[in-house]
Amino acid sequence: MNSNSEVLNELKLFSMKNLLLESDLINIEKSGIEIGHVQTLKKDEVVDLELFEFDIRKQARKMADFYVIYYALENSIRRLISETLKEKYGSNWWEDKIPKDVREEIHKRQEKEKDSVISMRSDDYLAYTNFGELILIFEANWDDFSAIIRSKKAMKQILSQFNMLRNVIAHSCELNDDEITRFELLIKDWMRIQM
Repeated sequence: MNSNSEVLNELKLFSMKNLLLESDLINIEKSGIEIGHVQTLKKDEVVDLELFEFDIRKQARKMADFYVIYYALENSIRRLISETLKEKYGSNWWEDKIPKDVREEIHKRQEKEKDSVISMRSDDYLAYTNFGELILIFEANWDDFSAIIRSKKAMKQILSQFNMLRNVIAHSCELNDDEITRFELLIKDWMRIQM
């Protein structure tokens, strides 16, 4: 009896330690320190991922990190544009400083989205731009960005390559090892050309 009782007590102690550890990890992340613990917690899923093949789930999890980085990068670039132009030209910066063909294309995308059953993605016009259009915006307003980005040519090269990698990421394909290295280097290059 003692051995069963001892095992039961050990299990209870183990469970209590795990609960305390779990609580501590949650509090650490709530304080703003990212340790990746939240990602390990199982959340209610919209769809049971077990419905899909293991190898596809494995590839998706690998690519999820690249999507997060890509999302952050693209939206950081959009924010750089909007904050810079809004600061210099006020609330009419979109009408005054964005090339007419870009504004017209964005308007078409918004109208197409309005006519669909999906929700509008944003009130922000830049949310509808692609890397090609972001390049055009930088080029059309280069005097406003030349103190922030050291080279128009480097900016164009980097954003063009991001656009090519974006197609792989956005179309649910897997980056090979060379493209992963290229992606990492492009991010470093983008950070390096900003002054």
